[in-house]
Amino acid sequence: MVVRVRRRGFTLIELLVVIAIIAMLIALLLPAVQRAREAARRAQCQNNLKQLGLALHNYHDTHRTLPPGQINNLATASLTDAIGLYASPIEATTPYSARGQNTLGYHGTSWMLQILPMIDQGPLYSFWNFSDNVGTNGVLPVQTPDFTLIYPPLTELPAFYCPSRRGNMEASGKFASTVRVNQNWTQGGNDYAGCSGSGITFHDDPNDATVRQTYALTPAQLLATVNTTTGLSPYTQFQTNIGIFGVNSSVNFRSITDGTSNVMMVAERRLSQQLTPAQQRSHDGWAWGGPATLFSCRIAPRTNLWADEAGSAHEQIVQVCLADGSVRIISVNIDLRTWINMGNMAQGSPINLPSN
Repeated sequence: MVVRVRRRGFTLIELLVVIAIIAMLIALLLPAVQRAREAARRAQCQNNLKQLGLALHNYHDTHRTLPPGQINNLATASLTDAIGLYASPIEATTPYSARGQNTLGYHGTSWMLQILPMIDQGPLYSFWNFSDNVGTNGVLPVQTPDFTLIYPPLTELPAFYCPSRRGNMEASGKFASTVRVNQNWTQGGNDYAGCSGSGITFHDDPNDATVRQTYALTPAQLLATVNTTTGLSPYTQFQTNIGIFGVNSSVNFRSITDGTSNVMMVAERRLSQQLTPAQQRSHDGWAWGGPATLFSCRIAPRTNLWADEAGSAHEQIVQVCLADGSVRIISVNIDLRTWINMGNMAQGSPINLPSN
């Protein structure tokens, strides 16, 4: 006699109920997983800022000054608008086809290049040819001891990227609209910038973002921008607006009279995916001095109105490194006057920083 064993499986309804329960659990757990991942990325971003702060302090210990925000030969590469003198964009972007052709002394480099030895990038720093500008260093390769050809400004440096935003330049993808030293360059981006102060920092053209560069007003030109009623100027170089980094700047910690624990040195910067309007189009490139590596505190962070503001890929915050090397989390809802004062190094106003 054949004995039949009856096996009972899931019915269709039971299977659908199990699948629905699993889907609900995943839906409940996924935000928590995403929050945990973002917390880890934010912590890594904080560490990046901390390392930049330490590097700047080490640079100061070595040279008795902080690095210049950007290096420009204003005698041969400057332009003038209705306000006054500003660094010429072509100083960094003009490439030479051979070494020794830079007779005009073009440079156009940023503070980030100067601190490479302090972030364990001494070999990369040694490969930079300081007799040439940024553009030339990016088209004329250097041969390493193992016969590899590298182009220094096109080197990807993880310490210069916020992991919440990106891990590489993404110049042929999400951030294809950015202005670069050479639009064919697809490596060497940066997500952090030095604070230039709380005033107007850049010459800007409402129709062309490629001509944006940092003002280097003469004393007479700066004086002409002062409002005769208030005695104030809206430009960064004015005493109540001035920050740590500028064109050919040389700031030491003694100059930061508002207190190193109150003044911003570096922050996450805005990086737009927009091509237009020109005022919102971003620059990119860690080696490029100017709008790619400097920002202003003249407007609140993450308003998404101007290219020169601070910004981040973190929800409702931007992270900053103060001049004492500490890293702070700043809400996008920070009082604008407090934010402006944080950008000034010698204004003389007390600052009440919000606690993290």
